[in-house]
Amino acid sequence: MPQPAPPVIDTSEQDAAATFREELRLQLVLADLLYEGLQALAADRLMTPVENSALSIFNRVLSNHPDNQVALDGIRDIAGRYLELADTAARQGHFNNAQLYLRRAETVYPGHPGLVAAARLLEFERQRTHSVHILNARELSARSESVIKQLQEIAEQVRDLDIFLMITAPNDTLGRWIYAQMQSAVEGYRLRADIEIGDQPAVRLVLPQAASSS
Repeated sequence: MPQPAPPVIDTSEQDAAATFREELRLQLVLADLLYEGLQALAADRLMTPVENSALSIFNRVLSNHPDNQVALDGIRDIAGRYLELADTAARQGHFNNAQLYLRRAETVYPGHPGLVAAARLLEFERQRTHSVHILNARELSARSESVIKQLQEIAEQVRDLDIFLMITAPNDTLGRWIYAQMQSAVEGYRLRADIEIGDQPAVRLVLPQAASSS
């Protein structure tokens, strides 16, 4: 007597469900990675620390999804942020830092349209800078006598050269205090200055543009 044929089990629905779950899992992983990358970018974890930097995370995305627009835009934004940092550093007279930021921007995104302008700004600020005087942050916060003496000496130099100065301070209050100490040292002479907020307090002496271009 012939044996009955085994029943045919249709697994197509099960396979489709498993495929859908896997695709959903991969999409969630991708979304989480992109979120981590954007968070790292917002926190200025641009290239360091390597393991959870924005650059590392976006590159991980692009290794599997080379056309992912969020990751591509993220890479461009990392370079743009380095260019912003380079501009700030150049204006405050921290030229080595500015050069480092420029190199990093070029490494991340060699074709970024802002690279040429940032390099020109750095060179312009180099040319018109007479000198940069770094202030000790701790002594400045304590308003120590040594800082006051240093500021008075710088003020006398500014008066003798009759040039502009750029004050970089952690906050506006300290920036105004720096200016007040310098101004009190040169009675009868009006110091011309701008104040910028920055982590490294400093006073930069700036040549007139006509003199810097000669």
